[in-house]
Amino acid sequence: VAGEPGLTDVERAIETVINQFHCYAVKGQKEYLTPNEMQELVVQKLPHLGKCVGPLDEKIECMGDPDEAKLEFGEYWDMMGDAAKGCRRK
Repeated sequence: VAGEPGLTDVERAIETVINQFHCYAVKGQKEYLTPNEMQELVVQKLPHLGKCVGPLDEKIECMGDPDEAKLEFGEYWDMMGDAAKGCRRK
């Protein structure tokens, strides 16, 4: 599907969310993000979304050791959904 012509805007958006996970998971070398990697992704790729969602920072802090804890894709996807919902409410 990657880069497939004819994708809808929503499909391209989903593809982007997936690609960003792999980009920040140490350039695709593993299938999880550390809290530090997730924080870097939020700061660099979600500067506006991150500002309107305080609980996202709290969730990252609750993950544990910033260099050792593991955020797998399903948890990342849930966090992205929570962030979007939080902004929609504001």
